[in-house]
Amino acid sequence: MKVYNNFKSTDSVQSEPLVTSIGGFDGIHLGHQALFKKAFDVSNAMFQIVTFNEIPKIYFNNDLKPLIDQDQRSSIFEKLLPKNIIFLDFKSVNKMNAQEFCQFLQHNLQTEKLVIGKDFRFGNQRVGDVNTLINYFGEENVTLLDDFLISSEKVSTTKIRLFYAQGKIKEAEKYLGRPISYTGTVVLGKQLGSSIGFPTANVQLHNLTQLPRFGVYAVRVHIDKKTYLGCLNIGINPTVEANLETKIEIHILEFDKNIYDKDISFELIEFIRDEKKFGSIDDLTAQIQLDVDKIKNNF
Repeated sequence: MKVYNNFKSTDSVQSEPLVTSIGGFDGIHLGHQALFKKAFDVSNAMFQIVTFNEIPKIYFNNDLKPLIDQDQRSSIFEKLLPKNIIFLDFKSVNKMNAQEFCQFLQHNLQTEKLVIGKDFRFGNQRVGDVNTLINYFGEENVTLLDDFLISSEKVSTTKIRLFYAQGKIKEAEKYLGRPISYTGTVVLGKQLGSSIGFPTANVQLHNLTQLPRFGVYAVRVHIDKKTYLGCLNIGINPTVEANLETKIEIHILEFDKNIYDKDISFELIEFIRDEKKFGSIDDLTAQIQLDVDKIKNNF
């Protein structure tokens, strides 16, 4: 297996002809995974994954964040055992027209056959589609995958983003085929949690990825190969903060070690409640106790 990062329009892979799966693959959900399985079967394991260092939809919309970071994408891709993993430099290939991109696929990426989703589009202004690929490579060399359905609903990144916004963790997890997880470093905060009996780990994420709806969540926290239950708050702490900076704070249950500057990861289990502004610190403390008790008793 070879990984190519920031692959430019003038670069070439060193490989025999391969079956190529190409797409943005934001989140690598079950629909994407079905595509890779088909490519594996069609190619007898002689396939490559071609994607972008910047997901096109996110490149053109600053309000969007990727569902998973580049490290997570690479890790998931590697488990699929492709011959190559290629992260195209989107800025470098963005100006190609559809014909030029087909030639790039064939000659620079050694593409012999393709396995793609039926809605894949490419080339400047996205004028290329599956018919363009069929005309260039031949119908027998292009395998199209139908939509992946769960309960008659198409699995898509757009739908997963909606689940995030609604705090529907189980639904998003079902579409992704894995838990929603984040990795970051514990940094020093204002230590208000400790003063009210609920010390928190203030987490600075390693990479900017899509956050779920602001509020309180039950989470699993992984520290030094051990797992703990936690009560996570994502939001702006309206009761005690004057700014609008988003904070990620976890009260780790039955844990009292100093973990400042330590890397930790956590997985969302379930949405507990929305973030709200309380009338006093005592009211906030009472609500946190209710949240913690709920998590202890249900997870």
